[in-house]
Amino acid sequence: MNQDFASHDPAARERLRAAASAFADERRQLLAEQRGHRRDALVDQAVGVIMARSACGSAEAVAQLAAVAQRSQRPLADVAADVVAEASGRAVERPDRSDTLRLRPEIAGLDRSADGDGLARGLAAEALGFSHPTGVAIGLLDDDGAVTIVGAHGFSARGIRRWRRVPPAVDSLINRALRSGRPVWTDATAQDPPPPLGEPAGADRFQTRVAVPVRLGRAVLGAVELAWPAEAALDARAQREVEAVVRSVGPSLLRTLGPEVSAGAGSPGGVNGADAPADSAGAEGDSAWQDLLDLLDQPAFTLRGDPTEPVAVGRFQVIARNQQATELMTPLPTDGSMAATVPWLTAADLPDRLAAVVRTGAAARLAVQTGALGVDSLTAIRVGLGTVVVVCHRVDVEASAAEGLLERLARFGTWRWDVDGDRVAWSAEALRIVDAPGLGDSAGIDRPPYTVHPDDLDAERRFVKTLTVERRPAEAEFRILHYGGEPTRVRVAAEPLEGPAEGDGAAASPTAPAPGSVVGVVQDVTEWRRAETGLEVARVQLAAQRSRADAERQLASALQQAVVPSAARNQPLRSGVQIAARYRPASASAGVGGDWYSVFPLRDDKLLLAIGDVAGHGLPAASAMADLHHGLRGMALAETRPGRLLTLLNELVEGMPQFTIASACVLLWDPATRHLTWGNAGHPAPLRTRGGVSVPLDDRFGPMLGADPRAVYEDSEADVASGDVLLLYTDGLVERRRVGDDETTAHLLEQTRNPDADLDRYADRLLEGARSDTDDDVCVLAVRFE
Repeated sequence: MNQDFASHDPAARERLRAAASAFADERRQLLAEQRGHRRDALVDQAVGVIMARSACGSAEAVAQLAAVAQRSQRPLADVAADVVAEASGRAVERPDRSDTLRLRPEIAGLDRSADGDGLARGLAAEALGFSHPTGVAIGLLDDDGAVTIVGAHGFSARGIRRWRRVPPAVDSLINRALRSGRPVWTDATAQDPPPPLGEPAGADRFQTRVAVPVRLGRAVLGAVELAWPAEAALDARAQREVEAVVRSVGPSLLRTLGPEVSAGAGSPGGVNGADAPADSAGAEGDSAWQDLLDLLDQPAFTLRGDPTEPVAVGRFQVIARNQQATELMTPLPTDGSMAATVPWLTAADLPDRLAAVVRTGAAARLAVQTGALGVDSLTAIRVGLGTVVVVCHRVDVEASAAEGLLERLARFGTWRWDVDGDRVAWSAEALRIVDAPGLGDSAGIDRPPYTVHPDDLDAERRFVKTLTVERRPAEAEFRILHYGGEPTRVRVAAEPLEGPAEGDGAAASPTAPAPGSVVGVVQDVTEWRRAETGLEVARVQLAAQRSRADAERQLASALQQAVVPSAARNQPLRSGVQIAARYRPASASAGVGGDWYSVFPLRDDKLLLAIGDVAGHGLPAASAMADLHHGLRGMALAETRPGRLLTLLNELVEGMPQFTIASACVLLWDPATRHLTWGNAGHPAPLRTRGGVSVPLDDRFGPMLGADPRAVYEDSEADVASGDVLLLYTDGLVERRRVGDDETTAHLLEQTRNPDADLDRYADRLLEGARSDTDDDVCVLAVRFE
């Protein structure tokens, strides 16, 4: 009896496969959760680094990290790893994603192939479907160095029969790849490329092709040749992915072709030697165990032998192993026995202890010495009669070094206080935080390595009393004084530990805490508290600034509503004239604007009309608008010529306490002569509608108010016919981003061609049809002359 009983019992073997499958599913889930926890831990550490350096809160630190990841188009975990690595001064392992290729469904599905041709079809249609190869050929390396084509897809059947066996002396892409030990690409730009498989010497050699060696660990099984049309374009990334997929088919070759691979790949570097026993030729790569071992991160292999002779464990066969375990085994052809394949397992008392596992079924953790192989222990588990799974454990980083790294990354130190002996052992990072790096002693020190600020002595005393007298966990925060420097604010937290009770009969463990021991941590929170103080000051300043801004906004809005109502009101009636006015304020985000209009009745039934726009928003613009409105009203009592009024307004603007720029248009209507006189200071020209046609009034434009202190404005004149409609407006009615003035004015001329009989409805329609997109305020003043 030289094999596990399950190999002769189909029902038992099915149960074993089901158990292995269930374990594989659970393993996948655990791997995913482990990668998720690793990514979360890295992100948390990176957020802490950014908070300490930028003196910001956690939300802002997360936003900064996410912004860097978005700009660089990299995973958030990779960016976090770089931040932590830069802060710690050493490389940080990024979240592993290397096993995703091995577990991809389209690659795992290759195991379902029945033969070599099916494996080639699966490669072309599923695993390599993203690159759309037109031909796939799988070649196995024979003992004499020749390559036997065991599966093909896309190549002509006649040609493959002619090339079924490729001697090592024949120039082919597969032989080139096997000789070099790496993928070999060729395309139309290559010089003297070999002919494709299955084609005569004169065939088209300028296809895009590659041959990739296939290995199982260090053992070379053969190579796979792929072909694409000559016009196919594969960039460097696609080529790397193709190579990675082909390299991953080694286990699938073993499972699909079975003994054919084991017996055929007997050249140096093959899976088994030419002298391998016939009964073991197809043993390694047992599918049930191989599926399980491939899911393990650690090196692992399965041993099988006669359970009635456990003392002969050295003759057990290695029936399966994962990729990680290959480098722990001899690269030379062997008979597959444990003694020949894993010779370091025969050292010292390891065979006897493995025999005990086979005999008793009790799992064991065994210490081993492998030197450069880097394995310091292994776990042996009996999984059936005569079958043992061996999992190897790599040498870990020294515990003290790992603890020191974690302390530096988290910016905290640890300490242990022997209350009875009154000595405190401080970690290196804790001494660095309290600025006493030279006081380290493995036995501890009998005095505090710091001086507490006098104002914080009570907080320290309460901390010590809570730990020693009340025997309760405690934490405190106090300042530490430094000679010639600013105090450091530290946070300490500790908890008393109780050792084993006397008289309980339990043996004292070397690692058990002594009675009266206290363990704690110390953390430098100086930058955090400084950031909190700065943030609180910024909050107060921001609240005061918001209060001032709200007050200014309310004052400006009240001032504007008093000067420029949303609709004309309290206007004295004038025979022969109808007036409609509208004001639409700016959006809340833009603030209160400086648009205004005025209608002033004068002597002899004359009427003064004005409209203007002060540059800017807020209280300064509203104040300047009020000055212009009231200044014009006062000036009109003594002077009615529009050009002269604009000249006087320009002098008023020049005398304002802060720089102001404004546009304005002033018009004087004389009903006795039906004459209209106006002046313009950089404002959009008024529109006159007559007989269904709207045109701008030609005038003599002057500069904007405040632009030229010596500017003199001239008058323009025009006669007004009965039924004419005059429209005065500010640029907020037509202004659009990235659209020229000619186009926006043409749209407005079209809208004003047919004024409504009701002038108020006409003004409302113009506001509703406006296509402006600048969120600016708007004034509209419409006048109909009867």
